Amino acid sequence: MTPQRLRTKMRKIREMGEEMAEEGGELNLIPYLDIVTNVLMFLLATVTFAAALGDINVTSPTTSNAVSVTQTPPEQPKNDLNLTVSISDKGFTIAASGAVLYQNFSFDAAGNLVQPPPNVLPTVPKKASGEFDYDSLAQKMLEIKRSKTAAGETKVIVNANPDIIYDTVVQVLDACRGKAIVHTDPNDPKKTQETYQGFSDVLLSAGVN
Repeated sequence: MTPQRLRTKMRKIREMGEEMAEEGGELNLIPYLDIVTNVLMFLLATVTFAAALGDINVTSPTTSNAVSVTQTPPEQPKNDLNLTVSISDKGFTIAASGAVLYQNFSFDAAGNLVQPPPNVLPTVPKKASGEFDYDSLAQKMLEIKRSKTAAGETKVIVNANPDIIYDTVVQVLDACRGKAIVHTDPNDPKKTQETYQGFSDVLLSAGVN
């Protein structure tokens, strides 16, 4: 056997031995353990723990040696007027809590509402020319404001039919407020305040008739 063939034979035997060693050897787990360790460290770093704490009130009630305690009488419930002005193609209809005001209504000396015998609506009809009577509406609202029933009331709700134009609604709002009165601020004489003869809080209803 020549030296060249001997070297070739030895190389083949060595290669076969390496292949057999790789096939029958143990698996190297070190790279896999490194990956698992890194994943566990990442999970531990990102997980947060929250503990629910309860707050218990242990404050003892205060005691008093007073023999009697003066009790304040409960406040009487306020009866809102719920004044409403409805605008239609016939005129203005004024209503309040539990009553609709008819044409030529009035108040007696005790402040009670007096309805005329023929119950005619609307409360303030249109003029003979077909125009809305804003002046009469302002007078009626001022008459209601000066009555004992509306003492301290400032709110009026205005609603209109869909065919009523915006300019009419604005003039009704102004008629419910009445004329503006400018006077000196009692807290600061250098400043002035503006109030209204009628109802200052006029609200436009979102709904329609």
